Amino acid sequence: MKDILKRLCTEKGISGKESEMFDIIKELLDGTASVRRMSNGNVIAEMGDKNSNYHIMLDSHIDRIALTATYIDDRGFVKAEPVGGMDLRALPGSAVIINGKEDILAVVCVMPPHLTKSEEPLSRDNIWVDTGLPAEKVKELVSLGDSIIVKSNFREMLNDTVSVSALDNRAGCAALIRCAELLAGKELPCRVSLVFSSQEETNESGAKTAAFELEPDEAVVVDVGFAKQEGVPSAKSGELGCGAIISIAPVLSRKITDKLIDISHKLGAKCDFEVDGGNTGTNADGIAISRGGVPCGVLSIPEKNMHTQTETVYMGDIEKTAEILSVYIAQGGIRNA
Repeated sequence: MKDILKRLCTEKGISGKESEMFDIIKELLDGTASVRRMSNGNVIAEMGDKNSNYHIMLDSHIDRIALTATYIDDRGFVKAEPVGGMDLRALPGSAVIINGKEDILAVVCVMPPHLTKSEEPLSRDNIWVDTGLPAEKVKELVSLGDSIIVKSNFREMLNDTVSVSALDNRAGCAALIRCAELLAGKELPCRVSLVFSSQEETNESGAKTAAFELEPDEAVVVDVGFAKQEGVPSAKSGELGCGAIISIAPVLSRKITDKLIDISHKLGAKCDFEVDGGNTGTNADGIAISRGGVPCGVLSIPEKNMHTQTETVYMGDIEKTAEILSVYIAQGGIRNA
């Protein structure tokens, strides 16, 4: 599982450029599922009984937050803008990689504290990146719209936790891949589509278009959620090691939610909960209103330091999430509920 997660988290695939992930997903699911891609970057893996009249969709967005190059000045500095909700407080002084004609190691410029009068965070319209190269060379190698990702090493920490950027939501993608491994070779009572969806961090369009095309009878979305840490509201977070955070919300199917809770407890997972009075802030919000409506559930993997280069998860939560999903699929979802 760590090898899978490390492979996923160290790849590019920012919002709008998820097609870069297709070959990797296909390789990781080789012999387990039939993999194809949609024109908007969605990667679809299909398994189970293809002739079944009941269809379950599992969704986990594959895009990662990043920056994009928007301008190059005459000194060679590259102006950048966030793609997705990057935490700008953690960005100044960070090492980044510009994915130009070749990968270029660079740093995000930061004003020396001696010359500043305030401690206000970096603003999204004033992000500059320095490659150290002369302007002519920068303009030769970098094009407007090139991706800029934060450089982050995969760190194995104590207590089976790992820290790296892009765990949102490559951790969820790893859970789907592991779920497929657990189901491989089993006779399933339904057709299953694993959707590694595009552009969740920008407009959730990937999951919406996938749900429209696939017309599933139900769906379960896997994302990351807030892990308990100093300053994070207890009612909106889950402990590392709880197994998964289960969402409860009006937009979700209570039947699916209750079944996920029941399976979790039978598998020995404590599970924590996130209760919302409306939408969930995940792809489930768009899937639920596709065509005539799709009953949805949400499992979230607890994560610390979300949208930074030090996102942190517990490996056991990814494994438990995959186990919950595999049992849910093997039982046919809520088909007979």
